[in-house]
Amino acid sequence: MEIKYYDLTSAQQLLFFSQKYTIRKQVNNVCTSAVLDAELDFNVLRKAVQKAYERNDALRVHIVKLGKEMKQYFAEYEEPNIEYLDFSGKTLEKMEKKLHKIAKKRITVFGKQMSKVYMLRTYDGKCGLYFVVSHMIMDSWAITTFFKDVLSIYNSMVKGTEMPKPINSYEDLLIKELNYRNTASYKRSREFFEKMFTEDEPIYTSINGYEVLEKCRKKKKNLSLRYAFSGLDSLIFTKARNTMLQVPKELVQKMESFCEANKLTMQSLVLLAIRSYFSKINRNEKDISLHTVVARRGSIAEKNAGGTRVHFLPFRTIIEESDTFKEACETISEKQNSIYRHADMDPLEVMGMWKKAYNIPQAGTYLGASITFQPVKLVSPDGINIETKWYSNGTASQPIYFTVMDGDGTGALKMYYEYQTSKVSTDTITRMHSYMLKVLEEGVTKEDITIGDILKLE
Repeated sequence: MEIKYYDLTSAQQLLFFSQKYTIRKQVNNVCTSAVLDAELDFNVLRKAVQKAYERNDALRVHIVKLGKEMKQYFAEYEEPNIEYLDFSGKTLEKMEKKLHKIAKKRITVFGKQMSKVYMLRTYDGKCGLYFVVSHMIMDSWAITTFFKDVLSIYNSMVKGTEMPKPINSYEDLLIKELNYRNTASYKRSREFFEKMFTEDEPIYTSINGYEVLEKCRKKKKNLSLRYAFSGLDSLIFTKARNTMLQVPKELVQKMESFCEANKLTMQSLVLLAIRSYFSKINRNEKDISLHTVVARRGSIAEKNAGGTRVHFLPFRTIIEESDTFKEACETISEKQNSIYRHADMDPLEVMGMWKKAYNIPQAGTYLGASITFQPVKLVSPDGINIETKWYSNGTASQPIYFTVMDGDGTGALKMYYEYQTSKVSTDTITRMHSYMLKVLEEGVTKEDITIGDILKLE
């Protein structure tokens, strides 16, 4: 069969560069477990995984170097790497140590299959899967889709019923994405970002406070400098930790009621809580810029397919202390909607436009963090409780990355904080999370509370 090669998408290019220029090459490993509170037949489960691989063309993507360029192609079906791990009679600590060790072994190897599956029996007798895959071929949405497909296939095999409908083709989405620059939508999106970057210059805010920007100003002998430098240390000192903290069920219920009453999204509340912390520790700065991570899974075809589609785009909001909590959420929602309408735009091109508009160097940045809000629920066909967990690969390409996910049917939200340990401390993470919970509680229960009041919270 003749091989058809495709260019990397803009999302893949960002991930490729993050691996190329960092010391720890496991940076693109995404490692997730899905454990059921039920007994599974591992022989059938193995067959279900094999069938899911047959149906998921994203798992057949190979990346190779042709001349001076990186390309990708869809290989013929090949047997997945499946192993069995049994932690019966062992401790939670031993199991976690082993899974974290696996997470740190590079899975993005060019020219080869870039995923591995472990059938799992946990220390407490539960059964499930541990999935290690390259971010260059799967994002978190695609991983959830893969788990759903495996469990649906397993259920059909056990019951002898008709197989579930196959997931959609990622190759079709890839072809469409690579043609984006030839569409009218691209022209509209470029005009949108060009207009957005005519606003006054943004200002950098750090999770570690105003002193970070002050240090940059002194180093450059420019007291009016408004950007910071990412520098080589972001590529060298990439050792990272992943801390998961929850937004409790009771608070989530209050947030849902507030959103329903005011026609707002849960994401706007979480974004406001995050930006409020950045504002507070940066001398109540009203101008906050962060990376918003857009899943780009709006259509049915996109929702039910594999691949990696996330785009990192600048998300800037200016919120006055006199604004109420509700008004601030509305400002965020309005900005979200405008950005999302143009989310197919190449993030590298957008950042290039931004840097050119404000005449900042390649290493300059206004963005203090990245945020993704993706509480996609994973439910077994029989309604059996599933517990998921994201394992750190031990490295990160940016100082701090927030990921908000579903609380596995508990009604809570999981907030994963991935942070470079050379730049961010665990104490900072716990302090920030505590403050954010207070912001959310006060915001949804006190109708007229202002952002000025929010910033006074301790």
